[in-house]
Amino acid sequence: MAGGREYERHWLVQRGGVEQVDVGTGEPSTGHARGHYVVKGFADDSWRWDLARLDRDLDQHNAKVVLLVNPHNPTGRVFTRAELTDLAQLVLRRDLLVISDEIHADLTYPGHHHIPFASLHPDVARRTVTLTSATKAFNIAGLRCAVAHIGPDDLRRRWDAQAPDVRGAVNVLGVEATRAAWLDGDTWLEGVRAHLTAQRSRLHTRLQPLPVHFIPPEATYLAWLDWTDARLNADVTAFFREHAGVELAAGPNYGGTPNHTRLNFATSTAVLDEVLHRISALV
Repeated sequence: MAGGREYERHWLVQRGGVEQVDVGTGEPSTGHARGHYVVKGFADDSWRWDLARLDRDLDQHNAKVVLLVNPHNPTGRVFTRAELTDLAQLVLRRDLLVISDEIHADLTYPGHHHIPFASLHPDVARRTVTLTSATKAFNIAGLRCAVAHIGPDDLRRRWDAQAPDVRGAVNVLGVEATRAAWLDGDTWLEGVRAHLTAQRSRLHTRLQPLPVHFIPPEATYLAWLDWTDARLNADVTAFFREHAGVELAAGPNYGGTPNHTRLNFATSTAVLDEVLHRISALV
């Protein structure tokens, strides 16, 4: 498949307009119901489910599809077995389909363990579509190659009944690069994770004196930053672009407010230092 999001949109159209609810997805959804259900837990300064609100919204919108992103984008949470089990119980009780985006699984930091949603139980696997790719961890997004494991038998049959290239075709280079990454790229990936771990620590240290709230991610190379306390009285993404020459991802695109930004620290130490120097000079 050429891309996971393309697959999701196609299947929802095939379902004839069935509504969906996002469980903290990294992008706005394509359905009628949209919500982000990963919220800040003030007791321990972490990100956690708001499953009670999800349950209420499922009632309100009669949603049949849940979009799960684990590891989570943009917060970087890696959900525990207990958390995923709670969601699975809700899914089974309501007879929902889960589309689980697990594209950042290879970039989980030490101390945390990625658990595929479909691995929880055979009954869960039978109602889960797992989307993943080597593109994030191995920096080959331009090759546009992703993988879908389709659990529901009826959905698998309908997907197989489609003309092979009706939604685009995967290119040979993308397939071979993905195979090379997953079969022979472990040593390289270990080096990438070591670099990202150091970058995450460097970022955390440099941000501590600044009026920004940051919970270090448990996976991904993304930092979810809340600049509310900086009182910039402006769209912070536009502010940093105009005054610092730094391009950050805008918070509203990921379920946040104009005071939120998403920073990608998968770069060199020199570039990260320059970005932080420019930001620090303004706040």
